[in-house]
Amino acid sequence: MKIIIYYEQRGYGGVDTHLAHLVNNWPEKKDEIIIVSNPDNEGLHFLQELLKNPRASVKVLQGVFADMRSEPSRIIRAFYRIRSLFVFRRKFRSLLEEYSPDILLANNGGFPGGLTNFLAALVGQQNPNTSLNTFFLIHHAPIVKQSGFFNFVAGTLVRKMQGVNIPCITVSQASKKALEQFTPLNNLKVIYNGIENNTEQNESYNFKEKWKISKQKVILGMIGPIEPHKGHATMLEVFRSSLILRQHSRLVVVGSGNKRFIERLNRIVQEYALEEQVIFTGFLPGDSCEIIRGFDLLLMPTSDFEGFGYSMAEAMISEIPVVASRVGAIPEVIVDGESGVLIEPDDIPSWRYTLESLVDNARDRERIAAAGKERIKTNFSAKAMSVQYYELLTTSNGIV
Repeated sequence: MKIIIYYEQRGYGGVDTHLAHLVNNWPEKKDEIIIVSNPDNEGLHFLQELLKNPRASVKVLQGVFADMRSEPSRIIRAFYRIRSLFVFRRKFRSLLEEYSPDILLANNGGFPGGLTNFLAALVGQQNPNTSLNTFFLIHHAPIVKQSGFFNFVAGTLVRKMQGVNIPCITVSQASKKALEQFTPLNNLKVIYNGIENNTEQNESYNFKEKWKISKQKVILGMIGPIEPHKGHATMLEVFRSSLILRQHSRLVVVGSGNKRFIERLNRIVQEYALEEQVIFTGFLPGDSCEIIRGFDLLLMPTSDFEGFGYSMAEAMISEIPVVASRVGAIPEVIVDGESGVLIEPDDIPSWRYTLESLVDNARDRERIAAAGKERIKTNFSAKAMSVQYYELLTTSNGIV
C-alpha cells in the first residue's frame, strides 16, 4: 500500500518523535509511506534524522505557505493564512491525484494547530482512493475553551469532518477528555504513543565534559521547545529557593524556542545570580535519547497540559528518573512514587523538597529509573502502537 501522512506545523517536538516511531515500526515493510509537510516546519529536519524506514520519504509542499511571522498587521497575517487554505486545497488535491495513495492520515499537533491539517482530511475524503480511508490524528488539547477567528475556522472544518464521518484519533485519555470538552471534536479513539526500546544504546551525551561541570554535580535536565507553559521559570524559582540544589546540582536546559521568552529567562538567571547553576545549551542535534542519558534526572514541570510527553517516556526507557507535573496525560504514564514522581506544577516547596531528596539519594534515583523503564516496555512500546495504527487504518474499511 501507499500511505500519505500530512502535517503542518512551525516548531518541533513530540509530533515529530511520534511520527518517527510510528513509521520506523510500521508492521508491513512493503508499504510506502510519504510524509508531506510545509517548508517552514522546524521539525522536518529533526524527523528526517530519526527516520530509519527505507520505504519512508519526506515531501515538502511548496507554493502554499507565506511566512508572515514578521508582518505586524494581524489583518494581513489573517488574510494570507486564509488565502493559503484555498491554495492548499487545490495543490493537495493535485498531490493526491499524482501519488494515488490508499490511505491518508492528517496529523495535527493540537487545537486549532495547523488549519490545513483539517482541510487535508476533507480533501482526502473527497479523493476516490482515500474517500473511505482518510483518518485524522490530533495530539494535544486546549485546557480551556478558546475563542477567536482561527478557532472558529478550525471548528467549522471539524464539523465538516464529522459530517462525513472521518475517524479521529488522539494519544491519551486526557487529550480525549479535553478535546471533547473544549472543541467540537468527539468520538475520538485513543491509541497511546509508543517508544522504541533501543537495546543497543549509544554513548550518553557528556554535559559535564562539554560544559565543564564538576563530576560531583547532579545534572537536572529539561529538553524540548522552550515555551512559557513548559515550566522553565518554575525551575528557576526552585533553584533560587534551594541552597542544596545550587551547591550540588546543575540545571541544563536543552532546546530552542520563543526568543523573547528565552531572553526573559536569561534575565531571571542574572537577577537570581544563577549563572553558574543554569546552562542553556540551545538545540542539540542528534538522538534525543542519547542527550537525555546525559542527565541524572529529567524534569518536566509543564504548567498546563501534556497530551503525552515524549521526552518523559524517552527518559524512562533510557533508565533516567523523571520528576513531572501532575497534568494532562502524565499520570497515565507515570505511577507516582514508583516509575516517577508527580508534583503539582506550581508547588515550589514540593519541587524543592523532591529534587533535594533525589539529588542526595542515588539509590532512589536508580529504583525509580528501573521501574520507569519496565513501565514503558510493558505499556508503551512503539511496536504495539504501530500495530494498533496499522489495524485501524487498514481494516476499518476492508483494505486488507
